[in-house]
Amino acid sequence: MRRLSSSSIAFALVLVPTLAGANEATGTLRISLTVVASCSVRTQPLTFATYTAGGSATGTATPGAIDVSCTRGIPAAVYLDGDRTLAGPAGARVAYTVQANGQAWPAGASIAVLGQGAQPIRLQLSGNVPAGQNVTPGEYADAAVVRVVY
Repeated sequence: MRRLSSSSIAFALVLVPTLAGANEATGTLRISLTVVASCSVRTQPLTFATYTAGGSATGTATPGAIDVSCTRGIPAAVYLDGDRTLAGPAGARVAYTVQANGQAWPAGASIAVLGQGAQPIRLQLSGNVPAGQNVTPGEYADAAVVRVVY
């Protein structure tokens, strides 16, 4: 014959009245979430090759890119700020143009994108330095700000 321990009997005595006269009460637990719109930007530089000042050849750039990631379904406008000039020695400036996905991207213009969630939208960049610019030899640079308005 099997013996029951005193703790097993005590547990059974506590459990029996609870189950015998079981009642139920219910309530509603509201659960909510707010998803906020967000965007982020990653860039890859646009680098021009050497350029002959005053020459007839245009300077072309090694392709760059802008990757824009926005909350799914959020419309956004991408701007590349700046005046499209590279600054060089003694205040010299060299004009350049930018194309995004094969289309001209003039200063002040925006490119419309629609957020795809985790999948970034890539704007493939190319650029040109127009021929015939008679400027001082040296290093030229620009740091254009990419802005996403959403």
